[in-house]
Amino acid sequence: WHCNPNPSPLPRLHNNSCYNLTPYSLTNFYSIMFSANENIALRQHKRRVIQYVEETIPESNLDEGTTVLCMQVSCRAPGCVPLETVVTICFPSVEAVLPNLDLTATTSKSQTTFQTKILMPMSEITKEDVLDALPPAFEGGRQSMEIMGLRARDVMLAQVTQLFDNVGSRKMVAEYLKECLQDYMDRDCEAPEYGEPFAELAATGRSTDNDEKKAADTAASANASTVASIQAGTGNLVIRRVVDDDELKKDDVSGK
Repeated sequence: WHCNPNPSPLPRLHNNSCYNLTPYSLTNFYSIMFSANENIALRQHKRRVIQYVEETIPESNLDEGTTVLCMQVSCRAPGCVPLETVVTICFPSVEAVLPNLDLTATTSKSQTTFQTKILMPMSEITKEDVLDALPPAFEGGRQSMEIMGLRARDVMLAQVTQLFDNVGSRKMVAEYLKECLQDYMDRDCEAPEYGEPFAELAATGRSTDNDEKKAADTAASANASTVASIQAGTGNLVIRRVVDDDELKKDDVSGK
């Protein structure tokens, strides 16, 4: 073996110069340390949320292999909450699925997987939030269209209230949102690109109930000035103009 006659001195713990710690390396060190602490805290919150969910599932299902997964997801799309929690419940077989649990209502297409979202980070989730996100098929679950609709309504109205101070502006925005929701329904609940108007329905070749209603309103408005009727047995189209009271009075005066 070859021995170095001039070995480098061993680093001393009390002398930071031996480690050559630059400000950049110190920043990386602390960022890694804080990241590790965040991961530890996130795992703790994940275990807590999973426990909340497992408490709503019968022990027999858990013994058969039902698994609860929990994941925190960041969303950068406009209008999304910054952090949301996705809960996935995997049943080992179709027979193990909870009775009266509708799997078609979830985003998952599997016949043995149920998935739901809680629009908040794991650290803020309580047992009540978990119960609100689970349907009644789970023990204590109370998810319903009414609860979900109320939350969507509250988010929308809170933003309107925050953006506009006076009642007049809020009413104008409410009328605009009312039309937007109708357009949203007319297009099979397909939202447009962020910040862009809805596409014209004529381009899609589809007619909607709203279009028929507008056409009926236009026809009714036109009938306010003229009335069309077909004489029975003659096949002739007769246009009768509606005469108002003022014109009748003029005719009476001229007749006299």
